[in-house]
Amino acid sequence: MRVLVTGGAGYIGCCVVEELLKRNLKPVVLDTFYWGRESLEPYEDRIEMIEGDCRNSRDIIYALEGIDAIIHLAGIVGEFACKSNNRAHFSINVESTRTLINCCTDPEMDLVRDFIFASSCSVYGNVKGLYDEVTENTPTAPLSDYAYAKLKSEKIILDAGQKVQHFHPTILRLTTIFGWSQRPRLDLVTNLFAYNAWKKGKMTIFGDGMQYRSLVHVQDVAAALVQTLVAPRFMRSNKIFHVGEETNNKTVKEIAEIVKGVVVGAEAEITATQPSDRRDYKINCQKIKNTIGWNAQYTIEDGIQELVEKFDALDLNWESNKYTNGSFQYI
Repeated sequence: MRVLVTGGAGYIGCCVVEELLKRNLKPVVLDTFYWGRESLEPYEDRIEMIEGDCRNSRDIIYALEGIDAIIHLAGIVGEFACKSNNRAHFSINVESTRTLINCCTDPEMDLVRDFIFASSCSVYGNVKGLYDEVTENTPTAPLSDYAYAKLKSEKIILDAGQKVQHFHPTILRLTTIFGWSQRPRLDLVTNLFAYNAWKKGKMTIFGDGMQYRSLVHVQDVAAALVQTLVAPRFMRSNKIFHVGEETNNKTVKEIAEIVKGVVVGAEAEITATQPSDRRDYKINCQKIKNTIGWNAQYTIEDGIQELVEKFDALDLNWESNKYTNGSFQYI
């Protein structure tokens, strides 16, 4: 199976490439390589890499030649990054999905039957006081442009799944990701806490720290995407699944406490007067476990320990804008 991975050089994408290779599948990466190609260097002799933009129908049409399935990851991730250039955000996070779906389902093209989309549990917004936990049937209430865009893309994909015979899309709504990737990110709550504890001995919590985050390791996400792809179609066609682990449903304050247990001597400072991310939810992830058979392998402690080991071992300029999405000037 030849699998097109859009955004395959990114934080999740390079882990997906590794997971596909483990299963003897053939990754074809379509990426702008804004962040470079270093994340794919360990696999470059075993994969195909195409430099292109998923907003460009010409790039998509040529990239789709001989493709059996698509894992769509490309996008601008995070509200701050989206607000930095709203036109880039809309064109990448919404219209690129429409372009990709049109190209892979058009009668003039060879139909790509299997399509996995990485959405986000941020579509639920803040459910505190409304629902004890969130299932795939919980009403969505996005609080950000990023979350609205994910819902728009989901509708584009699922509408095509209803209209186009033999097209089998699946939506995976990811919980908040953490952990080490060949393309590191330090602008995720757990990763940022781990870095600040290691570098400065201090973490800063905005708000009261009692808002819940549901966490999942980036390697577990990659495994979920690929395991869903290879599952029988009747199990996952036109369905939505959460990707996460209930034991990793933690408040921001609890995440900081876990980091303190790994980085001895680190402290957490609460700045309740500063605005915080308003998302607050605990995600139920039983559907993917019971249907697909996927289960998370990493604990939060595992991920933090690995991050600290990488900080110690690698001589990188961790303060570089390269390791945060929000600082990039998207076009």
